[in-house]
Amino acid sequence: MSDQTSPARERWGSKIAFIMAAVGFAVGFSNVWRFPSLAYEYGGGAFFIPYLMALLFVGIPLVTLEVSLGQYHQTGDVGVFGSIHRRLKGVGLGSVIAAWVLVTYYVPLIAWVVNAFFDSFRNASIWQDSNVNGTAAYAYFLDEIVGEKTLGPDNLPTRMVWANVGYVALTWFVVWLCLAWGIEATGKVTYFTVGLPAILIFVFLGRAVSLPGADSGIYAYVGKWDMSGLVQRPECWSRAVSQIFKSVGVTFVRATVCIYRFGNCSNTHNSIIISVCNSLFSFIAGFAVFAGLGYLAYFEGLALDEVAVSGPSLLFGAYPVVLLTLPGDSAFALTDAVITVTADSVPGAKLSRKLIVSGWCILGFLTGLLYATDAGFVFLDVFDFYINFLIVSYIVSVGWIAGLEQQCEELGPKTMLAYISTTFGSIITASGIWFGIPGDGVWSGFVTWFVLYLAGMAVTIFLLKKTRDSMPEEQQKSWKELFYILYFKNVQDYVEKMKKQIGYLPFIWGVLIKHVIPPILIVVFALGAVATNSEGQSVFGHYGGHVTWPYQVLGILAFCFTASTMLVGFAAPNLYNWTFVAQVEGSFVGTDEKFPEAEKSLSAEMADAAKAMAAADGESMAAATETKVDGEA
Repeated sequence: MSDQTSPARERWGSKIAFIMAAVGFAVGFSNVWRFPSLAYEYGGGAFFIPYLMALLFVGIPLVTLEVSLGQYHQTGDVGVFGSIHRRLKGVGLGSVIAAWVLVTYYVPLIAWVVNAFFDSFRNASIWQDSNVNGTAAYAYFLDEIVGEKTLGPDNLPTRMVWANVGYVALTWFVVWLCLAWGIEATGKVTYFTVGLPAILIFVFLGRAVSLPGADSGIYAYVGKWDMSGLVQRPECWSRAVSQIFKSVGVTFVRATVCIYRFGNCSNTHNSIIISVCNSLFSFIAGFAVFAGLGYLAYFEGLALDEVAVSGPSLLFGAYPVVLLTLPGDSAFALTDAVITVTADSVPGAKLSRKLIVSGWCILGFLTGLLYATDAGFVFLDVFDFYINFLIVSYIVSVGWIAGLEQQCEELGPKTMLAYISTTFGSIITASGIWFGIPGDGVWSGFVTWFVLYLAGMAVTIFLLKKTRDSMPEEQQKSWKELFYILYFKNVQDYVEKMKKQIGYLPFIWGVLIKHVIPPILIVVFALGAVATNSEGQSVFGHYGGHVTWPYQVLGILAFCFTASTMLVGFAAPNLYNWTFVAQVEGSFVGTDEKFPEAEKSLSAEMADAAKAMAAADGESMAAATETKVDGEA
């Protein structure tokens, strides 16, 4: 056994640096261009009802899950999920691949903003024209900044936009500077990358509300409360949930941000702070954007609904300057997730951090050249759509797989198979009726869900009774105990195991993670999977009306590659042993003598077992040596 030891895990310099990095990771373009447009589309202030419910029952619990996993296991996503169950290493690796796909287009998006910023100082720039309207500004951004003016009707790439090549290189160089010297240096950068945008957003808000017509925009944003949309347009609820996923950055390796924790702290409090700060940024940015829209409508003499109020045009056309208020920490966090998994792997353990960071930044630049073509915005749109289909597996891993083997031992594998099939089969069937059958199938779906669940639970209870009857009388558990084991025990045991390191987690958190959030995710996934475009075609495979090659093909390949990575890990987990050095070397990545009480996790238990094996090997070698010496004598 090798005596190689992984270096101690670094720490954030302070709790504030950790919070700011986590908030910076969550806040991004979706907060500014998607949230306000959804509020406008679905009843103004009325949209805040489903949004706040999604934040409370989905967003905060999931952020708490990611923060807890990172701080408890003290390793990247592969180590985290491999520690939950060896067959889940593929889920961790898949989430890192998805994060890498995301960062390869997030950095070019920042590069376009940097390009627009420097372009605004040129005398010939459209931004110098005080009479420019939103439509012209958006067209200028796409044609001149992104470079789409040379695209043909099929939107196929025709050239490299060399200015964007340079800005992509510059942005990746900044990412390298912020990551190469370790997390403590990155923490210091967050004071600027999060603090300055927080100040600027208030500056722009103050300017926007002082402009004529701003009041009409703000009224459309929060003053109008059309409650009918919550009933007549039920998709607004799924849109609110999907916005929570996009805005708080759920499932995209926040756990890696949290492995460098600052001492022992309450994860529940931290998660609430991170989630609320993120939503507040969306809310305040919405005021700035819609005040600007109101001014544009006043300036152009148009009604507000005739001005761009959705998608990128909302931002790049109506209020391009607000882009400069967005933190770039998402690029840091996503890249650092890949770096951490690389450093924790068997090959990566032999490399220095600077070398790993340099390698990934160079690869990121080369991949970013795809987005530096004149069709870069189209590639971004396609990859962003397809890579977001991989959420469900991440959550199910903790709620249902953790502790599953022990549940099978206590209740019987047939009982657990029946229970899992009932829970997921009923909601999947109902989703098929809701979204797959033409017509109004809302009540039919609910009835099907209810009937199938009752029938499945009847089978589960029958098998549970057989298991109970087979136990010796003195070992028989009460029905209350059996149902607790069935519904709650695995998650609550996991919470109890983590409690010493992560602090208190309420009982309701485990209930939400296991029984509330997975069905919601399945419904959202089904809604996206069966959505159709204006021509009645499935959006999956025909997204945005873009041509099949290269756009749909590359997007689907990215999805399939990531999904297959997860499935291969489940079927053949030993293929991924190289991805986590602690499994091979017997050393726990991240051990730090300054925080000995915080380092005990499932990974640490693996290290303890490895040390015991090493001790046994040492005793055997000593005995063999003594025997050899005796023989020579």
